Amino acid sequence: MTTSSRDSLPRRAPWWWYPDASSEGPTPREFEVVSPGQHWVRAIDVEATPEGLFAWVTQLRRAPYSYDWIDNFGRRSPQSLDRSMVNVSVGDSVMTIFTVIAVEPGTSMTVKMKAGRPTSLFGSLTVHYEVEARGGKSRLIVEMVVPQSPGPLKTMRRYVLAWGDLLMMRKQLKELKRLAESTALLS
Repeated sequence: MTTSSRDSLPRRAPWWWYPDASSEGPTPREFEVVSPGQHWVRAIDVEATPEGLFAWVTQLRRAPYSYDWIDNFGRRSPQSLDRSMVNVSVGDSVMTIFTVIAVEPGTSMTVKMKAGRPTSLFGSLTVHYEVEARGGKSRLIVEMVVPQSPGPLKTMRRYVLAWGDLLMMRKQLKELKRLAESTALLS
């Protein structure tokens, strides 16, 4: 595995999503990748502590927290925090199609696409989830590395995947934000 950071990522959809244009966007991350490729970034600011937000990121081991009717076989993603999921380890399964390859407890989790059907459909993806402290609040930054394969069909597939991922990841980030903020209100 190699270490990678984004270089000249265009800050526009579908490669980039950050809803708060009034503040400074995410900064480059350093993390392990399965194979080099194009970096896509999605980020959202959250009115919760970094610890509270990261606890919800770890819940991705249970469910995708996106459009459940598409990627969770119609089952609703759990709406209560399972504290037994908070301690993430390398090798843990995430959203059934990813495996944890690196973790910094309380801060970040990097996952890779499992071999088999998911990889044949989407490629050897690496996804890095990182929680950044922002003065009592936090920001969730997700950076995905998608292998770049030559050829017009592969380029078109990557473009379609980028739009599909933008829709799914946007929903996931908004759900994690909602859950972390509602949990913070209860504390």
